[in-house]
Amino acid sequence: MIYKATKLIKEEMDRQELKYSVQESDTSSFIVAGFCIKNGPNARVQFISQDDDNDVAVRLFGIVNDVSEDKEEAMLRVINECNNKFRYLKFVLDNERDINVEYDMPVRSDDCCIGAQACEIFIRTMKIIDECYPKFMKVMWS
Repeated sequence: MIYKATKLIKEEMDRQELKYSVQESDTSSFIVAGFCIKNGPNARVQFISQDDDNDVAVRLFGIVNDVSEDKEEAMLRVINECNNKFRYLKFVLDNERDINVEYDMPVRSDDCCIGAQACEIFIRTMKIIDECYPKFMKVMWS
């Protein structure tokens, strides 16, 4: 099932001529929009809906993978620096030692606004990751 927020975000991405795909699982529908990180890999931002209440989770998994145990402390310092600078977007180091990005859109955003909000978040996410990614790589290769 494709939820309402997914449809509304899709419509706005069409208007703004952004490239994306729509996917479904048993419990969610989501938009996947990709971009290339400057001097880095391709990234895929997911806008995940699990109901028709316009409650959307924005996730980007694995912008950095397999942070070694000896780099974990230094990486957490850089993650915290980025999180302090960019309050709404949150970088996290998960149990597999991958760096992910999380953003939760306002609960029950209005139908008229959710698509535009998602596009704005997508553009801001690209800019923030482009700024933070070199800092993560500096830790990985030092």
